[in-house]
Amino acid sequence: MTITHPLGRVGAAVAAVLVGLFTLLAWSPAAYAAAAPPDVSAVLAHWKDQKDPLYVQDGSPLSSGDQSGIRDALKNADSKIYAVALPDGTITTGSEAGAYITALGNALAREGRPKATVAVIDGTNLFAGSSALGKRSQGLAGELANRAAANNQGKPVEVMQDFVNRVDAVAKSGKPKDGLGDGSVAGGTGGGGGTGLLVILGIAVVGGGALWVFSRRAKRKREEKEAAELAAVKQTVEEDVTKFGEEITALDIDVKMLPQSETSGDWQRALDSYERAKNELAAVKRADELRTVTSTLEDGRYALACVKARVNNQPLPERLPPCFFNPQHGPSARNVRWAPPGGAPREVPACAADAEAVERGFDPQMREVMVDGQRRPYWDAGPAYQPYAYGYYGGFGGGDMLTGMLVGTMLGSAFGGFGHGGYGHGYADGLAAGNADSGGDWGGGGDFGGGGGDFGGGDWGGGGDFGGGDWGGGDFGGGDW
Repeated sequence: MTITHPLGRVGAAVAAVLVGLFTLLAWSPAAYAAAAPPDVSAVLAHWKDQKDPLYVQDGSPLSSGDQSGIRDALKNADSKIYAVALPDGTITTGSEAGAYITALGNALAREGRPKATVAVIDGTNLFAGSSALGKRSQGLAGELANRAAANNQGKPVEVMQDFVNRVDAVAKSGKPKDGLGDGSVAGGTGGGGGTGLLVILGIAVVGGGALWVFSRRAKRKREEKEAAELAAVKQTVEEDVTKFGEEITALDIDVKMLPQSETSGDWQRALDSYERAKNELAAVKRADELRTVTSTLEDGRYALACVKARVNNQPLPERLPPCFFNPQHGPSARNVRWAPPGGAPREVPACAADAEAVERGFDPQMREVMVDGQRRPYWDAGPAYQPYAYGYYGGFGGGDMLTGMLVGTMLGSAFGGFGHGGYGHGYADGLAAGNADSGGDWGGGGDFGGGGGDFGGGDWGGGGDFGGGDWGGGDFGGGDW
């Protein structure tokens, strides 16, 4: 017969409370603030050298069982899928997720893995991007992530199994609809880690309530931040649309004085672009969608530049990227060597007036935007302006060109933050070097360096919708882990 002393029971209770308090402290707001995504090179080295497609950062809420189940799902995938598991709150916005996924994707491309899918698991939020789902699949990986999370609430292993199966289905058939079916398509039993987490939550009585409060607060702050970013960038694009309309109005009388046959095509194209940009802007719900509006403006401004050339009896301009200093200036005239404050010189496209100003040692006319109540150049406004910039310059070399122009700036981090010199070099040279140095297989199956394709297509380098599905129901206290 075993006799349990009352003091022993008290000690056990105290121990349980201490465990709960420890959990409370571990998941305090300070812990959220301290987290930062791991270095891209460290993640890539783990994927490649360890032949492990899942990189887990300290503080991730995934149990060892969860990690094992997710790792098996990734290794058993028919396509190349890599994942990073982060502490909750490490990445708080879609633009941050897009920038980090793009950097990881570009790193894979430079190492000879140009067709792959990258998933970022931030606490219980799943973000994803892919270069393996076809040329017209912008944002598809994010949508697959959203569906996998929604159909497997509270089951992290099943979420990833579902996501992997959806990605494989699309990669195999090339048809997005094959991955967008209703219901869960998780395979295998998995889910073993859920029991372990339930045990932890059962022990951490005090911490459980705090986790619910903190995760709710973190989610609310994330949504508020995303809404504020959208409002700021949307206002910037609205100013660009208005400016374009004013230029069209100012040219109207001159156009009417020319023979209609000389200007009708370009003039109508400019008018259509203006109307389309207004309609696209009105329909925008997410910051990533603004790239479509600025892409439309870029096309319209080139058409308007052709009209102006005819009005002034000048040669038609070459189709070049917009002026880097201010996209409102329209197509650039030539490249100029320029350096941001404290940064290295690089070649950037500039309109004639700005190019002359830089070459004479003066400041060019910058496109400034409001950030925290202060005006600063758009390229120094942070990753939220990635879609804005990509819409203007994405058709002239994509993320590679932008990386070359923006390296060392705040916006440059959204495009991978690597590369030197002028645009048009870093990506091609890096990929060639990656193919030359590669050998054998890594990450589980397949031909290292094979597959063709490029990270300029698909989701890489272009923002898009990287998902953000929450499989935990928005709180740690609820759901069925």
